[in-house]
Amino acid sequence: MKGRSKVSDLVPRLGDALDALRSDQGRVPRDVVRAVQREYGRGLIQTARVEARAHVARVALVNTALLSADEASFIQMAPLGEARYKAIVDAYAIYAASEVGRR
Repeated sequence: MKGRSKVSDLVPRLGDALDALRSDQGRVPRDVVRAVQREYGRGLIQTARVEARAHVARVALVNTALLSADEASFIQMAPLGEARYKAIVDAYAIYAASEVGRR
């Protein structure tokens, strides 16, 4: 997608990090390499979670907007159902909001 960063752009490459350590100290101790790998992995997982939450929020927003537009159309077409249409769309919006806030 245009304007969106890839995970690889957001998290520094592991090789670059290790190269930086090597240039400063020569040989990099194994425990440092493992620690860097762990942190890199954690960063990838955190980034994936943030991206997933953004996707959930975006889908919830789009669906709520579409349902709200449908609600307005149905109110004009059959005004007696207004309270039911609003209840249905509100129930979806509450459900979607809870999913966005879920951990």
